[in-house]
Amino acid sequence: MDSIVAYKLKHSVFDLAILGFLKVIVHAPAVTVLESVTLKLIDHPYKGSLHVASKLLHILNFFLSLGSLAFTTTKGGLVLYDILHEKSYTHMHATYNALLISAVTFSLIEFGVFCYSVKAMKNLESIRIWHIYDEDGQEIDKDGNPVKKKVSIGRVLSLAKPEIPLLTTATFCLFVSSGTQMIAPLYFGKVVDAAQKSMSELNKTILTLFVIYIGGAFFAMGRSWLYTLSGHRVVARLRKDLFGSIIKQDIAFFDTNRTGELCNRLSSDTQVVQNAVTVNISMLARNTLQIIGSLILMFTLNPALTGVLLSVVPVVAIGAVQYGMFMKKQYQMFQDRLGDAGTQAEESLSSIRTVRTFSAEKKSCGLYGKDIDKSYAIGAKLAALGGIFEGGIGILVYGAITLVLWYGGRLVHEHVNDPSKGISPGIFTAFLLYSLQIALAFAMMSSLYGDFMKAVGASVRIFDLMDRKPKVSNENGRRIPDLNGRIEFKSVEFIYPSRPETKVIKDLTLTVEPGQMVALVGPSGGGKSTLVNLIERFYDPDVGCISLGGVDLRELDPEWIRQKISMVSQEPTLFACSIKENIAYGKQASLDEVMAVAKEANAHEFITTFEDGYDTLVGERGIRLSGGQKQRVAIARALIMDPKILLLDEATSALDAESEHLVQEAIDRAMKGRTVVIIAHRLSTVRNASKVVVIDKGEIAEQGTHEELLERNGVYKRLVLRQLTAGAVIDPITDKLVNVGTNDNDDLLD
Repeated sequence: MDSIVAYKLKHSVFDLAILGFLKVIVHAPAVTVLESVTLKLIDHPYKGSLHVASKLLHILNFFLSLGSLAFTTTKGGLVLYDILHEKSYTHMHATYNALLISAVTFSLIEFGVFCYSVKAMKNLESIRIWHIYDEDGQEIDKDGNPVKKKVSIGRVLSLAKPEIPLLTTATFCLFVSSGTQMIAPLYFGKVVDAAQKSMSELNKTILTLFVIYIGGAFFAMGRSWLYTLSGHRVVARLRKDLFGSIIKQDIAFFDTNRTGELCNRLSSDTQVVQNAVTVNISMLARNTLQIIGSLILMFTLNPALTGVLLSVVPVVAIGAVQYGMFMKKQYQMFQDRLGDAGTQAEESLSSIRTVRTFSAEKKSCGLYGKDIDKSYAIGAKLAALGGIFEGGIGILVYGAITLVLWYGGRLVHEHVNDPSKGISPGIFTAFLLYSLQIALAFAMMSSLYGDFMKAVGASVRIFDLMDRKPKVSNENGRRIPDLNGRIEFKSVEFIYPSRPETKVIKDLTLTVEPGQMVALVGPSGGGKSTLVNLIERFYDPDVGCISLGGVDLRELDPEWIRQKISMVSQEPTLFACSIKENIAYGKQASLDEVMAVAKEANAHEFITTFEDGYDTLVGERGIRLSGGQKQRVAIARALIMDPKILLLDEATSALDAESEHLVQEAIDRAMKGRTVVIIAHRLSTVRNASKVVVIDKGEIAEQGTHEELLERNGVYKRLVLRQLTAGAVIDPITDKLVNVGTNDNDDLLD
C-alpha cells in the first residue's frame, strides 16, 4: 500500500506492476496480431489495408519495447546511482530490488527479441504450417487422411455450455456453501476460547455456528441437485448428438467399425464425460475455494504455521500433473479394450442361434474372457498406480500436518507460560481444522485431475466420431419435380474402402429405361449387389458417375431420393417392434394405409390370424415370423413408400414353394409401373425381364433378352445349362433332360 499511496520513483515498484500489466494486455496481443497479419500478407501481397496494419503494429510494438527498456533502465540507473553516491538514500526492500533488476533484464531481452522478430516475420512463408482442407471443410494431411482434432480438458468442458444458466445458479450455491465451510473452523476455535470465558459467550458462539451450518447445508443441497441435474442433461444431449453423428456416417464407416464398440462409446464413454463436465467441476471449484479461503484465514491466524503446511504444495502439484497424463493414456486404452469386449458380447448374443447350433458357448466365453482380461490388466495397473499416488500424497500431506501439530503445540505451550507469546488453544484448534480441510481438499484435487484425464481419454473416441464427416453426404442436394426412374451408369469403377486391393466394378456402362425390368445375373461375387448398393448411394463410385433421371446421383438430396427407391433383400431385417411399425418404418402412415399395402403384399391374411393383429411384436430381427412372412412384411414396407424404383435381391430364393408363390405374386404386383432392378439367381425370375445383364468379375459380360442371350451360346447359356442340369436327369425314352425338382424351368428345356 505504501508503494501505491506514497509512490516515489526511487522507492516504489508500483510503476513496474503497471508496466507489466500493459505488456500483458497490449504488447503480447499486438505481437500475435502482427504475426497473423504477416501471414495474411503472404497470401495477399497487394492488399493495402494489410500493409498499413502491419506498419502500425510494427511501430506500436517497437515503441512499447523501446519505452519499456528506456523506463526500466532509467529507473534502475537512478536507484543504482543513489545506492552508490547518496548516503541518505533509504534502500528499497530486497524484493523490490530483485523486481527492478528483473524488469531491466527482461526489457533488454524483450527489445532484442523484437528486433529479431522483424526478420523472423519475413521468414514466416518458409516456416508456417500449412492447413489443407478437403471439399467438405475437414482438415487433411498431405496424404489426404483426415487430421484428428486434439482433445483437451477445455474441449470436454465445452460440452456443458448449454447448461450455463443452471451451472451459474449451482456455482452461486457453491460459493455460499463453501463460504460456510471456511468460516466454520474459525468458530470452532472461538467455541474453545469462549468455553474458557463464560456460558453466555459459549451459547452465543454455538448458536452462530449452528446457523452457519444450517445455511451451508441448504445451499449445499442446491449445489448438489443443480450440478447433478446438469450432468444428466449434458450426457443425454451428448448421447443424442453422438448417436446422430454415428447414424449419419456412410456405409463404408460401418464396414470397418464394429457395432459393439460403437455402442460402448454411447454408453460407458459418455458416462465418464458426464461427471467430468459437471460434478467434477463442482468438486474442483469447491476444493479450490476451500484451499484458497482456508489459506487466507490461516495466514491471518499464523503465517509461520501456514508456511510449514504449504511446503508440500509444489511436490503435490507436480505429482498430480504426471499422474493425470499417465491416467489419460491408460484410461483410453482401458476403454478401447472394454469396447472390444462389448463388441464380442454383442456378436455372440445377436447370433445366439448360430452359437448354440455349433455348441460354441465355451468358445464365445473364452473370446469374451480374453478381451475382459486385457481390460483387467490395464485396470489393475491403474489401480496400483492410483494407490501409490494416493499413498504418496497422503504421506506428504499428513507429514506436513504432523509438523504443523508439533510447531503449533509448541506455540500453545509458549502462550500458556506467557500470554503475550504464541497462540491461544482456540486459534490452534481452528488452524488444525483448516489444515485438515486443506489436506482433504488436496487429496480430492489430486484424484480430480486424474478423473479429468480419464474423461479426456474416454472422450477422444467420442470427439473422433462427432468430428467425422461422412464421405457420402446424407444432407442437401437437388430434388427433381418429375422423377422418371431412368438409371444410367457411365464408365463406373468402384473399390470397397474396406478392401482397397480389389476393384469390384470395372469401367461399367449400363442404362435402365423408365418402367423397365432389368435382371442382373452372374456368378457370386461378380458385383451384382454392389451395383444395387451404388444405386441406393450407400457408396459413391471412384470413377464415372451414376445418374438418376439424367441428374448425377451425387447432386440429388439423399434423403429425398431414398424415399423414391425401395429395396427388398434376400434376408430382410425387421425391427423388434410391431408389424404395423415395421411396415410404416419409412413414413408416417395410418392403419388403413398399412393394411392396404399389406393386402397388396399378400401379408394381410397371415397378420390377421395373430391375436394382436398388426400390433403383434415380431421379435429381434423378426425372429417370430417365418421367412415368407418376413419377406411379405418387407415388401409391404417397400410399397408404402410408393417408390419409383424397386430393387430386389432375389427375394424368393430362400423360401419354400408355397411361400415363394405368395411372395412372387406380391412382387409381380409391386413391379407394375415401376423401374425394377432385380438380382436373380433363379432362371424363373428372369423370364419376363425386359433386359438380362450378365455381370462377371465386375464387368458386363453380355446383355439382352432371355431368348437373345440363349442364342448367343455365351456365359448366360452356360449359367442356364448349369442350373437346369443341377436338378435334372436323362429321360431314357426321349433322351432329353427332365427336371425332377420344381416346374419353374420346364419352359426352358425346349
